[in-house]
Amino acid sequence: MDHISLAEQLGDEVDAFYSKYRDLDDESASRRPGEDSWSPKEIIGHLIDSASNNHQRFVRLQIQEKLVFPGYGKDNMRWVTIEHYNDMRYGDVLSLWRAYNVLIVNIIRNADPAKLQNYWDGDEGKKTLLDLMTSYVDHLKGHLATFSITLEKMVN
Repeated sequence: MDHISLAEQLGDEVDAFYSKYRDLDDESASRRPGEDSWSPKEIIGHLIDSASNNHQRFVRLQIQEKLVFPGYGKDNMRWVTIEHYNDMRYGDVLSLWRAYNVLIVNIIRNADPAKLQNYWDGDEGKKTLLDLMTSYVDHLKGHLATFSITLEKMVN
């Protein structure tokens, strides 16, 4: 998939999710379905962390051909804990996530095609800018599905 299609797909996912869940009450968004599980609010918080880390990759890889930048995957549970997303208002968390992704959509849509093969050399080996963009969209979609499943479990 090209970067323009990825940007459109991401924008559609974000808009649809925001429209569907923007009125979720804070109490429901704060409940954890299990002791070792994230609340819906924390799932969105994790996606904010993903956006912030990938924002750096997407911009820097259009400035330089190779990027050596730490990953955060092995520490993502710690990120969510340190940031205390569950203590924030759900509307604030969701709005921040949406706004960050509006920026990400813009970056992906306007990426320089000549830079899409620049690569990040991280914890998981070398990944091109286009690969990172694709992984970002897939990762987001997976966690949005988990969000929906988490809410369903709590209702049933």
